[in-house]
Amino acid sequence: MARSLVIINPQASRMRRGGAVAAVSAGLTRMLTLRDGEPPMLVIPDGPDATPAHVHEALAAGVTAVIGVGGDGTLKEIATILAGRRVPLGIVPGGTGNVLAGVLGVPSGLDAAVAALAGVRSRAIDLGEVTLELAESQAGDGGAAAGVASTTPAGDATIPATRTLAFAIGCGLGFDARIMSTTTAAMKRRLGRSAYFVRALRLATTIGTVPYRITIDGERFETEASIAMVTNMGELLPGAMGPRLPIVPDDGLLDVFVLGARGPVAGMRGLLDHLLRTEVGTNPDAGTLRLRGRRIRIESMPPEPMQVDGDAAGRGSLEAVVRPGALMVLVPEDAISTVDVERR
Repeated sequence: MARSLVIINPQASRMRRGGAVAAVSAGLTRMLTLRDGEPPMLVIPDGPDATPAHVHEALAAGVTAVIGVGGDGTLKEIATILAGRRVPLGIVPGGTGNVLAGVLGVPSGLDAAVAALAGVRSRAIDLGEVTLELAESQAGDGGAAAGVASTTPAGDATIPATRTLAFAIGCGLGFDARIMSTTTAAMKRRLGRSAYFVRALRLATTIGTVPYRITIDGERFETEASIAMVTNMGELLPGAMGPRLPIVPDDGLLDVFVLGARGPVAGMRGLLDHLLRTEVGTNPDAGTLRLRGRRIRIESMPPEPMQVDGDAAGRGSLEAVVRPGALMVLVPEDAISTVDVERR
């Protein structure tokens, strides 16, 4: 008989609504007991750092699947541990963005996502692995809050702190990371995914450029940019519109999006170019760059805010590599992902 582990993040935006955790717990217990032949191991971590230990313990006990209930950040934590294993990740979208669920064709509703786990198939997708290098200890500047462990000795703020972790969706520097780090939990609970758009509109007048150095498989690009993103999957306007040149999660490559915008009008022009273009390359008129590669390094001067799968990660530089087919995910039997549609 198989047995599943269920990890529920009670701090995810959709899980903080009254009764949501209890309802999802009961629904998953009923469904997985019928599917697997025995009840799941159900865990509600009591802190932000507790999830990895629970996943490791369950894997040692022989679970055959891990179901993550939360947002993309929760799923990133689990995926980091499952990378390279044959134990698949199941998804119940309980967060704000829920990009991974949307791309893979998992229903957006909580009840529908739980029911869909009754009939699923495994799909192998790529994972990214990113090494974050903080510019300084950044006490009080978001580094600690982002969960980035500092290796800087006390009293010395010049030695970079580093952390390596997996990402399913993407990572990057600049304006998008600033949006992620300043969108409050209260906004997410009240507005859902729209909270990010509201925050972007409020910050639009501050958008500008700084010098970036981007190295893709050994080839260096130097440009003035507002945003530099490395993506494994997703949409430029989550839940609304993806690029005509799709971001494919199982092609063994990472996609790089760079946008230089001096003001909101230039930002919109660059966004439209990324949405409508059909080939990789650069467009100096729109201030954009779209390329693909296996190893990408991004640096800015001064160091810009960073994000990984939507979670703020301090200021600094990053280096990302692709791990082809590293993560097994559970998708509904009849699911057609947004990428599958765009490939046709």
